[in-house]
Amino acid sequence: MDRQRLQAWLLRLAGSVEILAFIAVVMPRSWMETSHTWLGLGDMPGGPLIMFMIRQASYNYGIHGISLWVIASNVERFRLLVLLNGISFLVAGPIFFLIDYTSGMPLWWSLADPFSCAFFGAALLWLSRRHEGVPV
Repeated sequence: MDRQRLQAWLLRLAGSVEILAFIAVVMPRSWMETSHTWLGLGDMPGGPLIMFMIRQASYNYGIHGISLWVIASNVERFRLLVLLNGISFLVAGPIFFLIDYTSGMPLWWSLADPFSCAFFGAALLWLSRRHEGVPV
């Protein structure tokens, strides 16, 4: 498999995971509360701000997932967007670790979330490198 096909496959994989976030846009609060408890996060806080943040963030993740599918349709044409996403995911790794860790998320979450983002970003950038000594 060549680099562009692998890059497109990775973009579609990440996009598919992000598209699943659309579920939380319409998910009943009771399901969210059950998931929150199941993840070991205790009781889910109440109030309109929490629901606003969950639903809007989920919508944005879903839309970003769709955009990754669009980018995957032609990685050469959308090369700058591939690079932007690669850099964004790579930078998100340490930022997400700080957010997750200082927010009191479980250690497994505080490690898996940033590692997966940084790995994905690094993979996109590595696959974007040019041949013959031409930099990314």
